[in-house]
Amino acid sequence: MFTQHLHLALFDIKIKSHNKNLYLIKGSEYDVENLLFEGSVKLSLKEDIHIKKIKLGLVGEFYYEYSSKETHDQYLDRLCVLKVDWDNLLTDDEGKIRFGNYGDGTIPMYKMKKGSTSDKSSVPGSGSNSGTSTPRPQYGRTKSSPMLNSVGSKDPSKIIQIPKSGIDGTPFKELKNVPGHSFLLPKGNYSLPFKVYLPSNIGETVEGLPIGTLLYKMQCSIERGRFEKSHQTSKHIRIVRTLHPRNMNLLDSIDVDNTWVGKLQYLVSMPKKAVAIGSTVPIHITIIPIAKGLSLKAMNACIVEHYHIQIGEQRSPEYERLCGKQELPIPNNADLEYDRWVIKTHYKVPDHLRQICQTCDVKNSMIVVKHRLRVAIQLKNMAGHTSELRANLPVCVYLSANIGHVVGRHYDIDNHHGTFVLDYKKEDVLFHKRDSAPATPAVSDDEFENESEEETDEDLDREESAPPLYEKHVFDKKFDMNLPQTPLEQLRSQSGTPLGSANNSTTNLDSYFDMPIQKAFELNKKKMARKNKSVDFSHIPSYYEALDDDDDDDSYVQDGFAPSYSDGSGSEDARSRSGSSTPNRVMFNNRHNLSTGHLKIPLGSNSTSHSRSSSGIKLDKLGSEFGSPKLTSKLFKRREK
Repeated sequence: MFTQHLHLALFDIKIKSHNKNLYLIKGSEYDVENLLFEGSVKLSLKEDIHIKKIKLGLVGEFYYEYSSKETHDQYLDRLCVLKVDWDNLLTDDEGKIRFGNYGDGTIPMYKMKKGSTSDKSSVPGSGSNSGTSTPRPQYGRTKSSPMLNSVGSKDPSKIIQIPKSGIDGTPFKELKNVPGHSFLLPKGNYSLPFKVYLPSNIGETVEGLPIGTLLYKMQCSIERGRFEKSHQTSKHIRIVRTLHPRNMNLLDSIDVDNTWVGKLQYLVSMPKKAVAIGSTVPIHITIIPIAKGLSLKAMNACIVEHYHIQIGEQRSPEYERLCGKQELPIPNNADLEYDRWVIKTHYKVPDHLRQICQTCDVKNSMIVVKHRLRVAIQLKNMAGHTSELRANLPVCVYLSANIGHVVGRHYDIDNHHGTFVLDYKKEDVLFHKRDSAPATPAVSDDEFENESEEETDEDLDREESAPPLYEKHVFDKKFDMNLPQTPLEQLRSQSGTPLGSANNSTTNLDSYFDMPIQKAFELNKKKMARKNKSVDFSHIPSYYEALDDDDDDDSYVQDGFAPSYSDGSGSEDARSRSGSSTPNRVMFNNRHNLSTGHLKIPLGSNSTSHSRSSSGIKLDKLGSEFGSPKLTSKLFKRREK
């Protein structure tokens, strides 16, 4: 007799991704094709259970609430932007997109319940074909009327038992189109995979706007018998878009220059138009004072965010908010030049998605967010009056997995109602922290190192095959039409040095090879410290961190399962594939090997020459064979024969 309540040691949904509960898309809808979304449902059963099916669903929900300033009307609604269903993970691992494909817009959530998906053609902006006529309703059997021919049916429903305890994969793919079966799962661990190809124009997660959010959730339920209670679990996931490695915002610099008549000329520039959330952005300011007696009083910067939402023909007002306003450090007026002020400083972008949202244009302009960086410079004249100069730089704020520290809100899913519940006491770390340059003025000695580290961090988001920046054009080879040499001969004669130095000069080689050893060691230490900065080998993971580890990585499963403890350093199958039946042993000779310090490795006649045969070399029983002339002479005689 089966129990009414289901006791599970583990019941969880895991998506295949490098980040926890986050699916990363590199590029816009025009840069990528259909997106493979895959993962697995983990089950750990303490006892044998009888189930009908294991269902899974992916739902994208858009909630908005705002008021009109003109009419004072309140607008709010819950809309569905995506719905993917897996009918039974025991028989099929491919999901079906019920709503949210190319051409679909939004539909109210109450219409996405079971049996209501056919009404989506009446919703404006849904994008479905509504030109076909409604089919004539047919008579159907009610739930109370009996099936008289169920006794004589040819394919009665039956209970199918999994042959072994625990399985990794879809156990009954042959029963994909055969309904009416139930299954008996023995106790053990199960991993049921799922996958679906999502459209490239899928809306990304938006959770930082005050007037609306776009969130995704996955719900998995275990349906049991008629009088047994079902068991379900839910998880909040994020679908995040980042810039494509060849996006021009990662390459183009931006500057704004203007003249304040009678007072000054100014230039505000940034090396990149793309600004990663949680990173530090360098800002270069050049001021040429015209009026006498001007002095620098203070500077501040902030990101101005403009956003609105639009559903069909209904559009919200244009909203604006200030994000991350902070004071910028300024140098002393005595340290500035008289006729030209050069100021280099840094701006720290907010790292919490509650404070700032990424620049986006979600699915037919449903959510539009734009940003600009506003730099305010306060100047004092000879009379003591203070004037403020403002420069606005249009920027692209994006989420980066390589730069910055990004924190988001924590949402729980109510399994009964299926709604999102915000937990104010918890936070989710989307991307872990990376060290960046501090917000100090550029008058310090470490400015060049900080800027080089920032350029290295920015290059992490770029593709290796991308063209070089314009600032590096000094390394380009020049072709002289007046020389009798061919272009290839000129290319070989020139070296990859800047144009300011001689091509055939030996001073460049001397300066390259005469680098001080102490400086080389320091640079190597900095590189190794920067490389291993994010890895803490002394950190002991907690219970939840151990559960969140990605155990679906099959890159290590090449030769089957891992060898057993009694197997030693390798399995017999691996040795048989390497081409040698017995492991090769390293022999030492007292007279020859010890004097020169070299090893002689005899190779068997049945060993092959390809690279895998080298894995069979062993250093076992080294102490007992060291200095044994009898064993060594036998091996050399065998080779002579």
